[in-house]
Amino acid sequence: MRLYKIIGYEFLLIFTSVLIFRSLWMLFDRVSWMNEDIGIYGSLLVGILITFISLKRLNKIIDEKPKKSDERS
Repeated sequence: MRLYKIIGYEFLLIFTSVLIFRSLWMLFDRVSWMNEDIGIYGSLLVGILITFISLKRLNKIIDEKPKKSDERS
């Protein structure tokens, strides 16, 4: 189970980084206010927040000692 959580959060990090990159690219091209400071900093903040939460949870899982039922995974 522990291994599946680690892999799941790694996929979440990959998925969110693709979404952040793609969204910022498209928004910068289409939305005029995204070229202003509030749009740039807002999207950066959301991306950093999601990345931080995912990395924190991933590291917590990695640092935990495996339970008896997880040792086989």
